[in-house]
Amino acid sequence: MFVRGLRSLALGLFAIGLALPIAPAASFGTEVIGYEISVAQIEAGRLRHLAQRLAKQNLLYQLHLGNVRKSDLVETASRIDRVIETLELGSPGYAVPAPWTPALREKLNSVDEAWGPLRSIAVANPYDYLRTTRQFANQEGSMKDPLVIRYFDNLALDVVKASEALMDEYDAECRKSGASPVLCVTASISGYSAMLSEVATKEAVYIVAGIDVAEHKKALQEAIEGYERGRKAVNESPFFEAALSQERGQAGAFAEGLLENLRKDWDEMRKHFAILNAGDAQNFDLDALLRQHAQFVGRIERFTAAMVRYANIAYAQ
Repeated sequence: MFVRGLRSLALGLFAIGLALPIAPAASFGTEVIGYEISVAQIEAGRLRHLAQRLAKQNLLYQLHLGNVRKSDLVETASRIDRVIETLELGSPGYAVPAPWTPALREKLNSVDEAWGPLRSIAVANPYDYLRTTRQFANQEGSMKDPLVIRYFDNLALDVVKASEALMDEYDAECRKSGASPVLCVTASISGYSAMLSEVATKEAVYIVAGIDVAEHKKALQEAIEGYERGRKAVNESPFFEAALSQERGQAGAFAEGLLENLRKDWDEMRKHFAILNAGDAQNFDLDALLRQHAQFVGRIERFTAAMVRYANIAYAQ
């Protein structure tokens, strides 16, 4: 899944070409323009990293690490609820269209179905948590995973996969709308870096807890390498160079400042990961990593929004 996403990200960023005029997407009597489709893509991408955040929070909660409370899982679940509702009903104020094709409705229904079991567990009160989980989980499998951490992870992965299928459908509609590929590609990367950072941080928690350390060190390294490949593609993209140009004045300076801080945040996180992988528990600070990661994800969301707005202005007119 990560490999497919990274391949499409890299190809898309390097394939950005000349701007094309934007035209209405085919729909049932409703004109949906490329920018609106790209905003819906961003929301669908948000589901990916929120699902992985939930898996990370569940792991921390079950292992009593990182000061995570059950209410944190409930809050993340509420955010996912709001994103799904926005995609289902549309939100004119945020330029999010309701599904206008049968294929989009089908993909969104699949997201909703994947989300159902995970949501039930995430919002269950602490006393009913395991009982609620075992209503869904295979009893034999639960014996091998008494805290049902693995099961929760797998449910989150189901939501990620369904969300990626929805994003693919939005991407196809974006390209059919006549929008410049740059607009569609910029939207499609939304949430991907955030998701990889959530995965990397979750793998770090597994390593700290001493759970299948070799397996999770490998998964951590794969997430780090995936993020680095995405970062390289962004660095070498003519679009991002143009978006950060000083000719854009204050807007360009703001975006450049966000990107610079993102790079610093990631480099700091890499230091934490390196200490952890070296087995230097004395100098590893999980709470510091979690704080750095929270700041990093917030900046990713702001940077993505800035880039999509720029893509719309520069390429969609």
